[in-house]
Amino acid sequence: MSNVLIKYRNKTVELSESQSVLIGRMRYGATVEIDDPLVGRKHAMIKKENNQIFIKDLNSLNGTYLNGNKMDTDVWTEITKGDEIKIVSELIEIVDTEISESSYNTTAEIPALKSDFKQKIIDKGTLSIGRSSTNEIVLKDPTVSRLHARIYFEEGKFWVEDLQSANKTYVNGREVKEKVHLKDSDDIIISFYSINLIYGIINLKNQRSAIEAAAIQKKYPNNKIGLQSLSLEIPHSTFVALMGPSGCGKSTLLKCLNGDNPATSGEVFIHGLSLEKNFNLIKKKIGYVPQDDIIHKELTVYKTLYYAAKLRLPDDTTDAEIDKKIDKVINSLNLDQDKDKNIKESKVGSLSGGQRKRISIAVELLTEPTILFLDEPTSPLDPETIENFLRSLQNLTKNGTTIVMVTHKPEDLNYVDQVIFLGVQGHLTYKGPSNHMTSHFGVNNIVEVYSKMSDVDSVSDYYQPPSEKSFKKNTSVTIKRDKPDSLFFQLYWLIVRYLKIKLNDKGNLILLLAQPIIIAGLICLVFNEFSTGVLFMIAISAIWFGVSNAAKEIVSELSVYRRERMFNLNIHTYIISKWFVLSIVALVQSIIFISIIYINFKVNVVDGFPDVYLRSYWESIGFMFYLSFSATLMGLFLSSYFSTTEKVMTVVPIALMPQIMLAGVMTRIDNTLVELLSFTTLGRWGTEGLARIQDSTFIKNEMESDSLKSVLYTAPSINSESGTELVGIGAMKRLDLYNEKLIDDGILVGSMFDSFTANMVIIAILNILMYLLIYYSLKRKDSI
Repeated sequence: MSNVLIKYRNKTVELSESQSVLIGRMRYGATVEIDDPLVGRKHAMIKKENNQIFIKDLNSLNGTYLNGNKMDTDVWTEITKGDEIKIVSELIEIVDTEISESSYNTTAEIPALKSDFKQKIIDKGTLSIGRSSTNEIVLKDPTVSRLHARIYFEEGKFWVEDLQSANKTYVNGREVKEKVHLKDSDDIIISFYSINLIYGIINLKNQRSAIEAAAIQKKYPNNKIGLQSLSLEIPHSTFVALMGPSGCGKSTLLKCLNGDNPATSGEVFIHGLSLEKNFNLIKKKIGYVPQDDIIHKELTVYKTLYYAAKLRLPDDTTDAEIDKKIDKVINSLNLDQDKDKNIKESKVGSLSGGQRKRISIAVELLTEPTILFLDEPTSPLDPETIENFLRSLQNLTKNGTTIVMVTHKPEDLNYVDQVIFLGVQGHLTYKGPSNHMTSHFGVNNIVEVYSKMSDVDSVSDYYQPPSEKSFKKNTSVTIKRDKPDSLFFQLYWLIVRYLKIKLNDKGNLILLLAQPIIIAGLICLVFNEFSTGVLFMIAISAIWFGVSNAAKEIVSELSVYRRERMFNLNIHTYIISKWFVLSIVALVQSIIFISIIYINFKVNVVDGFPDVYLRSYWESIGFMFYLSFSATLMGLFLSSYFSTTEKVMTVVPIALMPQIMLAGVMTRIDNTLVELLSFTTLGRWGTEGLARIQDSTFIKNEMESDSLKSVLYTAPSINSESGTELVGIGAMKRLDLYNEKLIDDGILVGSMFDSFTANMVIIAILNILMYLLIYYSLKRKDSI
């Protein structure tokens, strides 16, 4: 075996035969120095004997990990090139001094590679980049496309070209849309990999710190400070607990660090990249599980993970790859321990709180995030479940994931590496190892820490203001917000998932189908004969179906929406998917409803008026569907505007009352204000549109038969020579919406819209306005 290099961060140390290399904390004489207080002064040792390489943990406090497994202390263990050694937050690799082909598939920061990378491109002509093993540069990352980009040499210049990748390629912060000429100073960014002609490939995930916060502060519009100015640094592959008294700003800090609710001042860096400036890139490589579940209870575990993968992973990810990834995340979270129960086929709603929380985390792990943010995940769990849950999280950190977890439970400290403790009013009072916290505050137990940090005067003694340290910033890369992933692909899977949710909720589905039967039956019972009142009830029923079907559909899954929006969800595809599926429901309801009304009044006609019943059948179905389809947008707006289901359901009756009162049926429209308000209601245009359908049908029929002279009959009756008789009157005339004198005087303008086409156009305009309101209601819920 030739000489080997011990590689860590941007440094290398050569390891020769019969040589030993000490690994330890900086400034304590180690050959490999690691600047981290959690690293022991003499932490581990690597030696080479008889062309074999060995490593030994020197009884360190925080241990040494080999390929994810904690090593025994004071025991020499043989290692080979390619083995992964982790000491606290530092990743150490053993590589050969001779650069092989595979060097281009890993982090390439060693000096020997710097001069070779350009030559490699020239020799090959083209270097393809992607997650497939057939590429010259293999980036093992699920957010990287199978064939993502290529670097090539042509006409004496170096070029990069994006190959229609899902998550795009950037050069110095700009998206590569056509081929881009590369200079030595240019940085190509693909996922968390930086590629440079001089330095080769740099894995940004291997930077020392996963998260850095520089003087961040959160101030609200009312000038209340939710988080005092603070600075902190979180090493990668560390399990961190974020603790403090109630209302101290724990969740606020978590959301500042992950971009869900950014700080008002200061800056956050993820693997050296500015979170705010590079959010479009970073958002797909961090996981976030808020307090509320981010999964749908109506789906099975498998379908939950499958649809999440379809929505988050590149379009070229095969079902086989998705299945393999689902099995992996289920196994990593110990969700398959019960051999008597197939967890993948279990409905999410039937699982325990701990299992649902782990499924939420499993959704995030599909994209292999480098950092996982959890907001009070152990709150709803029992002690036994908590232990299994936290053990699973520990295993994730061993495999390279950094975890930041908000918690208020003292027992959780037994499982974490570090603690960030906030005092009241958002003051940072401690950051460091979990086993040093009580001594830092001069108390005996964690309960006393909570008591002490709930006192404003005590907090001021421990407040740690922002450090003067200058954080390393990657200023050469600024990823601007770009267009979302394939809209059609995303829309398709949103529709498929939502349709599956609706079909799986059997109880709700039965109620949805029962509504038109019950309401139509009541109309048939109340109305002895067909009249304008029936048309009015059809219109109001259509509006009720649309609004009630949609009113809870966004607000009930707000946590899901916010998380998916933060990742890659497009607002338009989200709205359209809801609208599309709910419109299918509305269509079925309209067919059932109109069929019952049509059959009833065709059978039970008024003597002397055999042709007076609902006309025309198909046009009536179409128009009722159009009304319900439009009212669905009103329901979605209410659902998007309010923050709780209770508020929405309180407002629904208030929103429906104007549809009834301003339709012009209960009382005539007799002043300008009422008329203007009526223009904004579907009830008015819906009733009028149905009446016009009746009138137009009979006008057409009268051309074919002289026996059809009326549309709707009216009582009171009038006297004639033969006695008292019923008189037929057109539907619009029977409605008598307006005070005709006010129209003649020019006070009302209702006659301007005296056509069915005008009704349809005005409803379409109301739909556009409502759609825009939904869009902006959802837009204001955005993160950065």
